[in-house]
Amino acid sequence: PHRRQGIGRALLRRATARAEELEASVLHVQVQVGADEAGPLLESEGFRRARRYLNMTWHRAELPLPEIGPGHLLRCFEEGDEQALTELQNASFGGSWGFSPNTIEEIIAKLAFKTSFPCGVVFVADGRTPVAYNWTFRTVPPGGTTGWIGMTGVHPDYRRLGLGRAVLLAGMTYLVQNGAEMVRLEVDDLNAAAKQMYWLAGFRVTRESLWYERSADG
Repeated sequence: PHRRQGIGRALLRRATARAEELEASVLHVQVQVGADEAGPLLESEGFRRARRYLNMTWHRAELPLPEIGPGHLLRCFEEGDEQALTELQNASFGGSWGFSPNTIEEIIAKLAFKTSFPCGVVFVADGRTPVAYNWTFRTVPPGGTTGWIGMTGVHPDYRRLGLGRAVLLAGMTYLVQNGAEMVRLEVDDLNAAAKQMYWLAGFRVTRESLWYERSADG
């Protein structure tokens, strides 16, 4: 009953103004495919379609055991790993569309989310140094049966060794062992390697979303 009264446009303009106050350089807005009114509204305010993301779901499929080669080990996040996780995340995703380098304070804040748990961040380590990671989130019990893969990253120096698949399966195993019957994630449609990895792990596309982009100054 409240549509077509300019409320959405007013909210979008207020959010844009707030982003300018915070000195953001680029604005991003995500909408589900099928939200027919959102696209034209965003485009009329200077946003352009920038990316398509796939929402993928794994549901009670067979879950292979993670395999890693000699010299590497799987371990959980431990107190004191905050700086290593920050550096690994920034190295893994540097230059990726939409990624802004994180500070250690931001990482610590995300680790404090009630849906984030220490062993929900799984590392592949070279010795004790994390070189790949899978950051999972899960519904707080009781009754939580859905888990999420937030980030799967591999340091550029350790790619093409199968570590991404190994740490993904380790994260999924953690979620299943803690009651997850379904695991969800999002992936950039242009990231062919990640899409293939998730498909081989049993994920299937269930929805799609579009990201719109605009410079903060219009």
